[in-house]
Amino acid sequence: MSGWMTLSPSPAQAATSNDTTCKTPVNGSPTTDVGPSATGYVLNVGSGGELGTVFTDGAQAAFPKVSARDEVNTDGTPRRTVTTTFSRGLDVGSDRTPPAQVTSTNGGQTFPASTLTQTPGVPTTQLRDGTLLGIDFIPTSTTTSSATFQVYRSTDGGTTWVTSPTIIQLGIPLDGGIRTHGAPFQLGDGTVLISYYIQFGGSHQAPGRYQQISSFVAASTDGGGSFTTRGTIAYDSTGANSYPEAAVAALPSGKLLSVVRHHVWNGTNFNELDTPRWTTSADGGVTWAALQNLAVSFPNGYDNYDDAKPELLGVFPQLQLMPNGVMVLSAGRPDNWVAISTNGQGTGWVGQLTYRNCPTTGYRFHGSTGNTALASVESNRVLQVGDNCDITWSCPAGDSGYTVDNGRRIWRRFADVLTPDVGKIDLATKYRLGQIQVSTDMTATPDGRPRTGPAGAFDGSTDYWSSAARTDGAGTYTITLDREYQLTRLGLSLRNGTLASGRVYASADGVNWGNPIVDAANRTHLALEYFTVTAKARYLKVEVDAGADGAAFLNELELYSTVNSFENDPVNNRPRGFNQLSQTWVTRSGVDGSSRALRLNDTATDAMAKAAWPVSTTSATRTLEFRANPVTLPNAFLFDVQGKAADGTTVDAYHFAARADGSLARYTGSAWVALTGAGAVPAGRWSTIKVQASTTSATVSVGGTVVATSVPPTKAGTTGLLGYSFASSGTAPVGDQVVFDDILFSS
Repeated sequence: MSGWMTLSPSPAQAATSNDTTCKTPVNGSPTTDVGPSATGYVLNVGSGGELGTVFTDGAQAAFPKVSARDEVNTDGTPRRTVTTTFSRGLDVGSDRTPPAQVTSTNGGQTFPASTLTQTPGVPTTQLRDGTLLGIDFIPTSTTTSSATFQVYRSTDGGTTWVTSPTIIQLGIPLDGGIRTHGAPFQLGDGTVLISYYIQFGGSHQAPGRYQQISSFVAASTDGGGSFTTRGTIAYDSTGANSYPEAAVAALPSGKLLSVVRHHVWNGTNFNELDTPRWTTSADGGVTWAALQNLAVSFPNGYDNYDDAKPELLGVFPQLQLMPNGVMVLSAGRPDNWVAISTNGQGTGWVGQLTYRNCPTTGYRFHGSTGNTALASVESNRVLQVGDNCDITWSCPAGDSGYTVDNGRRIWRRFADVLTPDVGKIDLATKYRLGQIQVSTDMTATPDGRPRTGPAGAFDGSTDYWSSAARTDGAGTYTITLDREYQLTRLGLSLRNGTLASGRVYASADGVNWGNPIVDAANRTHLALEYFTVTAKARYLKVEVDAGADGAAFLNELELYSTVNSFENDPVNNRPRGFNQLSQTWVTRSGVDGSSRALRLNDTATDAMAKAAWPVSTTSATRTLEFRANPVTLPNAFLFDVQGKAADGTTVDAYHFAARADGSLARYTGSAWVALTGAGAVPAGRWSTIKVQASTTSATVSVGGTVVATSVPPTKAGTTGLLGYSFASSGTAPVGDQVVFDDILFSS
């Protein structure tokens, strides 16, 4: 449940009803003919199928929370198991209706109704010893100095649960109510933290005010058996501000970040919602910096609750440190939103709306409670859950004209949280397909740790046991790549939450290694740390020193190169760095050797499917190499190397086609001329095509075999070469569908 506070409109807020904005749904990040930046951070909120239903049965389903953990499928492949819990009762302090939960075993894509259960019904975290631990929202009993909560534990991956009481020793006398906020989480030293908040009762002694709420953090050194208050996150001795719901997470530096819901005294009560506030702790939660108002920019728009008082609002804040080091914040009311902080400090937030359901006739806060939750499902992909129409107050009978509807359900939406660079190598898929090989002495496979092993070093997770490990000394981990790559960037996490040192080497022959390209000494990683590198590599070696306990861990490794792989692109949205986009998106289906690729699918009679990679500086030579799979090709697909004419205009310097019969052809400027016979690029199969071009001629290869030489340019007099493009056969024809991947474009 949300808590005690049902926020009814006060007379001063009456103008916030009947908002015409509620006619406009949130459809994800805008789609234009230009893709997101290839060199900056990107937050992409998914559209279409990226929004779906977690659970609905017509009864109450609201105030969701979510947990995710690493597991494996029956064939040994990794998966992210996601459990969404939600309230089945009224949003009042006296309601004790048991909550419920449903579970997804495919990363949050689907939550089968058959998984519905009541136990444990709380968000959980996985401790270092493998135990799943969760704590109830409402205590079973209280004294003036402590509160007793039910704790849920599972040592078999959630199959069975054991409940037991845990006592939180409080930081101040309790004369009112107390609730926990979110799931517990574990620090690197094994300490378990839980956030809680207290509402002052009528006998509370000043400083403070009746009904005022303050937030605290409690710590357990016995795995959740007992807790002692460690610090005060948010408390106002003047009685002017109230602080329920303090989200707490560790930044990459190990410093703790908290974002806190914020209410102000309006002369009568604390019902007036205000801008969330944030603070940090550098000593594990003992002391906290002065609270500051949260600032989030919304480049695609944010609808203020009250236009006469524009301000950011939000309830039930949730924080998630992604494996790629980006911090994600989730909140809502009005609407629901996510935001990212990329500087490692929990500042500089950039956000986007994720869901809107409010009445055009009725109160602006109605339709969705604004309670949301987050779970990372891949290294660069997050799942947000929220609700639609709590039965207590959010969809009363007098409201109408909802953005979506007045149905009761839990929804989910995916968002891509992308770091700079588009050349991420999909090591996991290539390893499963046998395209790369690993040689290592980091082969430990502890009982009950199915994700620990050589593949754990690139499984997209920085959870502690999702690692390659050696328990009896320093480790060496060597990868034989599927080709020689020009590496540009490397992400490294050694041992999550534990001091460790390691080095990374690159080699062209697997014999001569030279100096390390990365030297990571005395790191305590909580997420991937990124390094800019410039190295050619067919082989990569990681050396990890033994830690204080004699063990060596390689938690996660990411490699980036000049080959555009689309692995760090938004799923089902426009590819990064491209322009002139039409009927083109990043796909996950029909891909070979990677999990994402570029799909062109021409279904329109008035437009070509197209994607162009712009380059502003000319070069005398260019090489374009790519893999293509013509899924259906009734006509042809086109691929061009662009150039600059003598008059300064951009032209198609070389204009090629792969035709329906699998032949390649070039355009002379007035007619098509065959370069190969039929079958050179067959439909339904992957082919590697390479064009080595100068301003005067080009050589074309397929699958490593030269098929055409001395090919003249389509546009005579080209003075320099620029970028490249892919397209379907023409404006009127339809049906051409092609998947592209592993694009290498160089001078």
